[in-house]
Amino acid sequence: TAKSTKTMSAEFESELEVEAEPVGVADYFDIYANQIRFFVDLLVHEGVEYGLIGPRETNRIWSRHILNCMALAQFLPEDARVADIGSGAGLPGIVLAIARPDLSLTLIETMAKRCEWLEEASEQLGLDNVTVLHKRAEDLKGKQKFPFITARAVGNLSTLLKWTAPLLRSGGQMVFLKGESVQTEIQQAKDDYLFRKLDLALPIVREVETPLTGEITRVV
Repeated sequence: TAKSTKTMSAEFESELEVEAEPVGVADYFDIYANQIRFFVDLLVHEGVEYGLIGPRETNRIWSRHILNCMALAQFLPEDARVADIGSGAGLPGIVLAIARPDLSLTLIETMAKRCEWLEEASEQLGLDNVTVLHKRAEDLKGKQKFPFITARAVGNLSTLLKWTAPLLRSGGQMVFLKGESVQTEIQQAKDDYLFRKLDLALPIVREVETPLTGEITRVV
């Protein structure tokens, strides 16, 4: 388990370049700022050691990961029940759980070690709005449905839709963070008539500013 794994060597840890906390974090996250800082510390140390994030990601941990995940927050209504597919390092699931305690999040992850880490991190962070499921999304078909589904960096759109559409409640919404190739991915899904086959509305791509950094990110 996470607790029993040996501590990262001091030599390796000293080689990591960690992005400085951006100006405005305290105001933006308000009373949850210290929880976010603690989560960043977990990612920078345990996250790298356990292979949840690459060592090069620590020098953009805030801008590329933590704050990027927060771009989803505005698309989730108050008290929403959300399934986060392929949660991995808790991005965006843990970030949203900290900043939006009104949300009820189910983190769905296929790898047992990652699930153990997610459970450990949730416990250390004192999160009572997180449930971790060691399952493949496909295995939940016909068993669970959610009004909202999130995902970040989980395969191309066509694959992701096949995994997630069966878990979406009628009238629900899927809200994904995607990269610059999103329009190409959407066109491919259209060419395969995937939206029609899965009984989904055509997607809307929103270009939004990442909090504090102003970097443009795409929410589908």
